[in-house]
Amino acid sequence: MENSTITVPCNHQTLFRPSLHQNLPLSFMLHRLPRYLFALQRLAGQQWRRFQLNAHYRSAQISRHISIAPGVRFSVTDGATLTLQDRIAIDRNATLIVKYGHLHVGARTYIGIGSVIGAQESVTIGDDGLIAEYVTIRDQDHSYGGPNVTARNGFITSPVIIGDNVWIGAKATITKGVTIGDNSVIGANSVVTRDVPPNSIYAGAPARLIGYTES
Repeated sequence: MENSTITVPCNHQTLFRPSLHQNLPLSFMLHRLPRYLFALQRLAGQQWRRFQLNAHYRSAQISRHISIAPGVRFSVTDGATLTLQDRIAIDRNATLIVKYGHLHVGARTYIGIGSVIGAQESVTIGDDGLIAEYVTIRDQDHSYGGPNVTARNGFITSPVIIGDNVWIGAKATITKGVTIGDNSVIGANSVVTRDVPPNSIYAGAPARLIGYTES
């Protein structure tokens, strides 16, 4: 697969669909016509950009029913693979970078404004997730120490696994090697450096257990 990066300038807008049995005045329909045409243009653009993503990234598996806001950036390089399942919504200016590894995002998951997800080995995000704005999820750290400068020492990687129905608060950071169990909550601004059991609430830097959710 060729190395490539793409920024998606698109959005999705739901069409207004009046019932065929409604007796709407012609003036109302003419007044609404520009909005209908604009929504149709947006919807056609959404489907076209999904087609572009599938064509651009031959190793990507991208569902037909995803919503991608303006400014979203994808980078899938060096043999990496990307899977985006059904009904995913990716909000403005989020960045998904997959180099060498694999990124899987489960069905009905929301990725918030400005969030960054980086996978060099493996990042798996389950179904029905809520990832708030400016969250960072990475499966790698810089290697440091020794005779070389840090920028030339390469990376240390370890898979990240995020279960189903996990809510990650704004500006939280998920570090390499972490597993977050189903139905868990991560507080805003937290730094998660250890595994989170299912049905748990973690917060702080480093994050620690502060409570439990109902399963």
